[in-house]
Amino acid sequence: MNEPGKAFKKRCYGIVMVKSENSNFNADFTGSPRRLPDQKSTIYATDKALKYAIRKYWVDAGKNVFVWKTFRKENEEYLPLTLEERFHAMKDSLHKESPLDIFAQCIDTKLFGITFAMKAKKKGEEKNISLTGPVQITYGVNRFDENIIFSNDILSPYAKDSGDKSSTIGNENKAREIYYVFDFVINPQNILNHYENNPEVLEKMTINESDISSLKEALKYAVTNLNSSSKIGSENILNLFITLNENSRAQLPVMKNLVKIEKEMAKTKINLEAVSGLLDTYDNDLESIELFFNKDLLNVPYPIENKKWKQVSL
Repeated sequence: MNEPGKAFKKRCYGIVMVKSENSNFNADFTGSPRRLPDQKSTIYATDKALKYAIRKYWVDAGKNVFVWKTFRKENEEYLPLTLEERFHAMKDSLHKESPLDIFAQCIDTKLFGITFAMKAKKKGEEKNISLTGPVQITYGVNRFDENIIFSNDILSPYAKDSGDKSSTIGNENKAREIYYVFDFVINPQNILNHYENNPEVLEKMTINESDISSLKEALKYAVTNLNSSSKIGSENILNLFITLNENSRAQLPVMKNLVKIEKEMAKTKINLEAVSGLLDTYDNDLESIELFFNKDLLNVPYPIENKKWKQVSL
């Protein structure tokens, strides 16, 4: 049984799968889904897109999140806070003085890390902090054969200028059906290795089992939680969470390219056979393999004979 306040010392690996149907989970600056410079122009999403969804999930759950867009009112306008203004707002909210104390109270900076620069009270001095978080996430790549993007014209109910007889026309770009697959790694040693000579960082920034529980929940539901007009239709459909034995020195490779997606009549089939084969080679290093997926949408055969695999419905 997990103890919420107990330090978490095990390394974990896994994948997060996001389905985006008639949606635009991660647009570029032109408003189109992002594409890789490969022969297929594969659609992809950055780690920042998934981290945004995770942070939004935590904000909605009432958790302290530092890296988040907030506003101040000035002359009847709402302006986004600067980094320094955000720091002082969190300082007042959490009743903490030092940046390290604040970052230790915010789940996103504790897990993802942060690079922070702020002018100190003495003129000309700057206070710089760089924290390497234990959680790293790769880009998410579409593993479905299709890479179809379409554009819709949108008629605005408003004229561009006073006196115009016609409304303005805009457009929106969306992907037909995409299956993004992200890899993630949790390595608590990032804290221990980078800050072994700084006992204050080790004491305050070491992650515990409660932090991991919050992360696992967000990895399973954060994208589905988004409800903006561009992202509706994007949802979490599968999460694979692999925990290594505490003393294991194994380094698992990126797994997203091993995932195969096949269309069936009623459901989409997620073929994890190659992933399962890879994990079999690390069997002595594995403590558990948790597979979460939406059984209403997916057919996911998995190795039932391997007792380390646990299947749970999202």
